[in-house]
Amino acid sequence: MGFTEAAPQPSESRQAARERAFRLLAVTVSALFLAFAALGGAFIWYDRAAGWLNHAHEVRTEIEGLRLSLTEAESAQRAFILTGDSRFTRQIEGARTEAGERIVALDRLTRENPSQQERLIRLRELMAERMRIIDETVAARRTGSPGAAIQVILRGQGVAAMDSVRAIAAELEQEEQRLLNLRQQQVTIIRAVIVASLVIFAALLALLFFKALRDISLDRETEADIAQRLRQLLADRTLLLDEVNHRVKNSLQQIASVVRLQSRSVEHADARDALDRTLDRIIAVGRVHEQMYKAGDAIGAFDAGRYTEALARDLVSSLGREDVDLETEIEHAVLDVKQAVPLALILNELITNALKYGCPADRPSRIRVALGTEGELYRLSVADDGDGLPKDFSPKASKSLGMRAIEALARQLGGRFEIEQPKAGASFAVVFPRS
Repeated sequence: MGFTEAAPQPSESRQAARERAFRLLAVTVSALFLAFAALGGAFIWYDRAAGWLNHAHEVRTEIEGLRLSLTEAESAQRAFILTGDSRFTRQIEGARTEAGERIVALDRLTRENPSQQERLIRLRELMAERMRIIDETVAARRTGSPGAAIQVILRGQGVAAMDSVRAIAAELEQEEQRLLNLRQQQVTIIRAVIVASLVIFAALLALLFFKALRDISLDRETEADIAQRLRQLLADRTLLLDEVNHRVKNSLQQIASVVRLQSRSVEHADARDALDRTLDRIIAVGRVHEQMYKAGDAIGAFDAGRYTEALARDLVSSLGREDVDLETEIEHAVLDVKQAVPLALILNELITNALKYGCPADRPSRIRVALGTEGELYRLSVADDGDGLPKDFSPKASKSLGMRAIEALARQLGGRFEIEQPKAGASFAVVFPRS
């Protein structure tokens, strides 16, 4: 009968699945990062393109405003020639000022466009020429009749200058319209990129979500597999330990049978007594393995309380001492299995000594066995109501093998052996750590 010593590992197929999942995660995270970067870049690009759209509309607005300012100046010029009313000259000055402001605004807006700057220089010159001719007609009207001003107009210089202004303004507007169309196309492309990035982003998030669900499912399957293997491993080890305890118990029984036969064949009383004491010790150890085998104790744990109760009653019964009243005060105590055999031997020695020396056969006697806790310590005590110990009794000076064995076993438990002499009888105790 055997069992697997190594801790259970996930199967190779699960390992391969985990490796594939890890590679998929790496690719997905990289793609997610690229999609996020593309989305961020698209938003920045979109913001700039939207700004250029606004810029193109602003340029066109300024061009249209300039055209209207010059038209207003011409209208005020004609009105002044016909009426001579000075209010129209103020309108001309207002139109001149507004046209100048429009030129300044256009210069600022087209500063990064060399071709528009060249057109703007020509436009500024033509506008100045047109305003000079308007000023000339106004001056002619002020000094004479409307006919003098009309003669200036009939030369056609003002009309030619205004036509050139309109032509340059149209070129400016056409260029801005071309840029506007181009930027609108860019905005359309950017919108498509943003939508595609959002779709990819959502798809990658969904992929990560489903991968996480798959990993959770895989982890649960792996954990269930490992748990099943651990349960099987624990069952195998428990079965093996039960088998070991059973075989040890049987071996000790065989040894006990041999010792019992030897004891019956020995005539010398002291030798027979020594063999009987040895037999009791073997039986005590055998009971430890029998309890662990039959009771199904947890691996590495020993129910000392149940064992103490059972051994005490078995020893009193096996010696045929019906006149002995056995009192027990046993608390639940679970020891490490390494403490079981030393404790069993100590208990066997203490109860055997109490029955042999503290319970005379000519009167009823009482033995009290107790097992309890004192903080982080266990305390096992056996007391009798016999004649007690000599006043100068010392276990170290005693020639008794049992007393020396108890002291040695107490040290093995990491504890100490204590002897008390109450008013009646004797009391022995072993105090040792819980683990």
